[in-house]
Amino acid sequence: MSNFFFVNEYRVQNETRSNDLDSIFYPLSEDDVKIAEAEFGYELPTELKDFYMQIGYGFFHKSKGDINRLLDTTSLFQVNLKRNEFEADPDLEVYDDLYHGEKLLFFEVNEGVYLAIDKDDENGKNKIYYTDSVISDSLEDFIRSFLHNQKLIDQLD
Repeated sequence: MSNFFFVNEYRVQNETRSNDLDSIFYPLSEDDVKIAEAEFGYELPTELKDFYMQIGYGFFHKSKGDINRLLDTTSLFQVNLKRNEFEADPDLEVYDDLYHGEKLLFFEVNEGVYLAIDKDDENGKNKIYYTDSVISDSLEDFIRSFLHNQKLIDQLD
């Protein structure tokens, strides 16, 4: 099990609160996670589930002007299963061709630009991808790096 409690300082109790910090995270319930897993028909990637249960979802580096959102569980299944406003989103077709259902889009960098997490774990860790490149061997390492280096994703292009 990954330990994401290093993110606790950015966590607030509910969506009506602010923390006056550059990154902010909101809690999710166990039911939120179970609903997402029921929608997918399988368990979420190990580290993503750990993050959801320990921290929730939220936004990195708000002042930067990019979205930088670790998706909530509802958005996670809507984006990946192309539901509601994502049903006819042409940006998502690129990821279908790239990942063939082996990864989940879990992090919105900017509109139409996502990071993906490997559905399969290696020793409880899930690789993180930007297009077809592995950018981190685990979600925990990615979050630690990105919290300390807001230009991390910019450096990928």
